Amino acid sequence: MRCRFETAFKLLLVVVITAGGFSPLRAQIYFGITPIRLELKVGPGSQRTEVIYVRNNSPRPVRLKVYTENWTLGEDGSRNFIGSQPTSFSCRDWIRVNPFDFRLQPEEIKTVRFTVSVPAEAEAGGYHAGISFEQVPEAPSGSRLGQVAFTGKIVAAVYVLVGKVQIEGSLEDLVFESAGDTQAVKLRLSNPGRTHFRLKGEVRLNTTEGRKVLELEVPDEPVLPQSRRWVVIPLKEKLNPGNYRAEVRLDIGREELLGLEKEIIIK
Repeated sequence: MRCRFETAFKLLLVVVITAGGFSPLRAQIYFGITPIRLELKVGPGSQRTEVIYVRNNSPRPVRLKVYTENWTLGEDGSRNFIGSQPTSFSCRDWIRVNPFDFRLQPEEIKTVRFTVSVPAEAEAGGYHAGISFEQVPEAPSGSRLGQVAFTGKIVAAVYVLVGKVQIEGSLEDLVFESAGDTQAVKLRLSNPGRTHFRLKGEVRLNTTEGRKVLELEVPDEPVLPQSRRWVVIPLKEKLNPGNYRAEVRLDIGREELLGLEKEIIIK
């Protein structure tokens, strides 16, 4: 069990709130969850119950609250957590968690169950929401009035596929960016369908004569339904000025691969 928590996503936000405003805190949050992503198939009018494990890796007890919330992706891939604010293809209202407020002793592991209840009238599609685990701040002894102890939040992404839905998607463009010592390839993707897809594939950069210069793995990123986004892939090695040809091959879960070829000029 220990190794599962060591690889879990640890931290989204750590702040200290004082009377004078916000200041960063160097201490980390020492609780973890696993899994951090769940992809479930649930039929209309059906239920499914799953478990998330929570571990306190700190030498002190912690108190956590658990709640569901909506989230979206910006075109740049940024995660935006929007609480109860409505969003397209949300399954937040279908999810119930138990327990939703508890303490963890040092090194203690606890299971949090959640049930997804899909309405009978739900349309076929891919839906998503988040289950957030947030540390309840407790002011340390001797703290001044107006000062609050650090807090942190970890979010497990829940995807619910209802019925049979065809994955739709296109690779619209490739852009090369260079800023100082940093170079990156950016892919623009579109998803006009009713379910999300994830990316798997590679980008090859060749000389104009066809010799491979380097190969980049496309990150395992989601593209939400009826949305567009950019995916950034940093280069492992800086390319010298010259003419190159980029070749992209992507697997988004369809029988056919998405492909794109484009000439790149680096000055």
